[in-house]
Amino acid sequence: MASLVLSPAEQDFITRGVEQGFRADGRSGLDRREVTLRTNMISQANGSARCRIGHLGVGTDVLVGIKAEVNTWAPGEPEDKGTIVCNVECSPSAAQEFEGRGAEELNVELTQLLDRMLNGPQSGLELEKLCIIPKQAYWVLHVDALVLDVKGSIVDTLVWAARAALLSTKLPRVVVESITDEDGNLQSEFDVVDDAEDQVAVEGAENLPLTVTFNQIGKRYVIDASEQEEAVTQARLTVAVSPQLEICAVQKGGLLRGFPPSLLTEILQTARRIARDEFVTFKKLYEAAGSAQTTDEPNTGSTFLGAF
Repeated sequence: MASLVLSPAEQDFITRGVEQGFRADGRSGLDRREVTLRTNMISQANGSARCRIGHLGVGTDVLVGIKAEVNTWAPGEPEDKGTIVCNVECSPSAAQEFEGRGAEELNVELTQLLDRMLNGPQSGLELEKLCIIPKQAYWVLHVDALVLDVKGSIVDTLVWAARAALLSTKLPRVVVESITDEDGNLQSEFDVVDDAEDQVAVEGAENLPLTVTFNQIGKRYVIDASEQEEAVTQARLTVAVSPQLEICAVQKGGLLRGFPPSLLTEILQTARRIARDEFVTFKKLYEAAGSAQTTDEPNTGSTFLGAF
């Protein structure tokens, strides 16, 4: 993903530093940059969140909005499940190479990754609870993500933001009634309650995984690589870990090389250990984001950036 061009001396400095256990910004190999999280940023959405990993201007910033709609069942679709539709777009202002059609390949890669994570059984979401009436109607959750800035670790930032957005999502309560038609047949009808105070959460959202992305640099690896570190990365591996600390997905990055088997085993064990601490951090940030919301705070980009 990195388009930054470094001189041989800079590449050698970063590589040797990682191999010796230190990084240019002072972190150790397994330290993540500061994470900032806000929820309910989009008033028209059913749920939303914005996450930045790193400081403003030198971090990766992702905004995710969730919009729910009722869809009519059609033959060939699951009979008793709802579904999630994902779309990820990189803003042209996020990086120079994203101008024009430069971000198309990355948009597709991130959209597919998020779709597999949320629609698969490893997501923990109870998609059956999104079904209103089997073979008749179900909820569709549109997960739309906008990458506002990219300075390394884009996948982890996207997953943090999507998880927070789904946790904050509220769906209108649906009332299902059975009635008898003119022919005496029993039919089911539903009514969506239009009451902001009578809403329900997305069941299973608390089981969504977090990801830890490892970048191999030299003979060692780091997590949460900076833009400069991604420029010298030889291989990249993203590991999704559930709150129960089970590894539920592994994806290799778009680089040609892979991790040596000796490093791969170590990475999977390390991912579980890091995820344990990151779920604790996520919970604290999410709860703080919820308590920080005020009714008179306007949901505008400039106001958000000023406080973010």
